[in-house]
Amino acid sequence: MNGALIPKTPIAVDFWQIRKCSYVRLFFLSHMHSDHTVGLSSTWKNPLYCSPITAKLLKHKLQVDSQWINALEIGVCHMLPMDDCGIETVSVTLIDANHCPGSVMFLFEGYFGTVLYTGDFRYSPLMLKCPPLKNKKIDVLYLDNTNCDPENKLPSRQEATKQIIQIIENHPEHDIVIGLYSIGKESLLVQLAKTFTSWIVVSPQRMELLNLLKIEDVFTTEEGGGRIRVVEQCEVIYANMVKWNSLFPTIAILPTSRKLKTWHKG
Repeated sequence: MNGALIPKTPIAVDFWQIRKCSYVRLFFLSHMHSDHTVGLSSTWKNPLYCSPITAKLLKHKLQVDSQWINALEIGVCHMLPMDDCGIETVSVTLIDANHCPGSVMFLFEGYFGTVLYTGDFRYSPLMLKCPPLKNKKIDVLYLDNTNCDPENKLPSRQEATKQIIQIIENHPEHDIVIGLYSIGKESLLVQLAKTFTSWIVVSPQRMELLNLLKIEDVFTTEEGGGRIRVVEQCEVIYANMVKWNSLFPTIAILPTSRKLKTWHKG
């Protein structure tokens, strides 16, 4: 689910195509993954609303001018004007989406009813017990259905982390490459660093983001500074695996719930 225009309202979420929504007054950004920011750039000149962490990332990665960015505290009901006169308002509450740093769901309430936009999220039963959603009747639900397939048995973060630790323990003589998107899975990397008492080697660009997010100091940009190295997920391809293994025995791990095409046996 990459963006929506809420019907009969001047509200857009993760939707940045101005020519298709000239009537929109309130723009919201759920998180900073690139498939949710298509059309959003340094030339943006409309007020937008997001979480405090996303606001930092938005300035850093896309250089959107600060005057257009409104950071809203998570878990608090905010009243926003829907017209120039301030007569019609909407209440919006940001809820942690349990996805990547700064990711949120949006709960909108107004004359149009109650709308929940999940954005990308990892469901937890605890979400239904959080104050904004507890006993709340939702009229319209915009649902991220990436992992809704009942055949897809998605492990918890804790279970997935244990599996990855087991893989690394089973290959003590190998270097480890972790393929990731630019944002997300930081808690996994911290856990791996602590478990294996190793620095996590990252690119200077990723280090800037980690410093911005104030993640624990377990990272280095020094080549060869640790056994575990992070690369962009798209770099984990057959040609690179051959190259890395010609230098030193290497295994690559892709922590993702998405189905991946197997290019070669093993």
